[in-house]
Parts: sequence; C-alpha cells; structure tokens
Amino acid sequence: MKRVICLGKYETVFPLKAIGMEYRVCNTGEEAREALKSLISQNYGLIFIEEDYFQSVKDIVDSLKEQAYPAVTFIPGAGGSTGQAREKLRAILLRAIGIDIF
Repeated sequence: MKRVICLGKYETVFPLKAIGMEYRVCNTGEEAREALKSLISQNYGLIFIEEDYFQSVKDIVDSLKEQAYPAVTFIPGAGGSTGQAREKLRAILLRAIGIDIF
C-alpha cells in the first residue's frame, strides 16, 4: 500500500501527526527540495508540500507529471495561502476536464 507524507515547516506538518500522517520538517526550500528528491523513489503515493516551497520544488514536481506515483500537491502553510496551490490546482483541473471552474 502506498503511503502519504507531508513536507513543510513544523507549524504546518506537526498537526498532521494527530491523524497518523507521516511528515518531514523542512525549514528552507532547499531542505524541501532534498527531501522530495529522496522520497520520490520510496513507496509514497501522495506527497503534500507546503506551498511556501512551491518555487523551490516546481521543476521536480513538473518532471513527475507523466508518472502515476507519487502524486504531488501543494497545501497552504500555517500562515495562510499564497495562492500558488490554487493556481496549480486550477491548471490541473483545466487540463483534466477542459473547463475553468474557478
């Protein structure tokens, strides 16, 4: 069975421990980038990444588009949304269903 993990700052990922989700604390974009590289080859089906690190990992995430696993998506951090996750989701939905629902 594939696993789920979240990468982000402590304030963002620690509450996810309460629901049993794996997490890795990343304090910088470079840490998130290195963590993502190491997780790609492991048994993860879904990787959530705090959207503050969007620019740091964008090229890696884009290279995974053609693979079924892992699916990577961005989530707002504890400080709120920057809007990047919404725009990424908007593009995915537009590609998948051909309609802009936002």
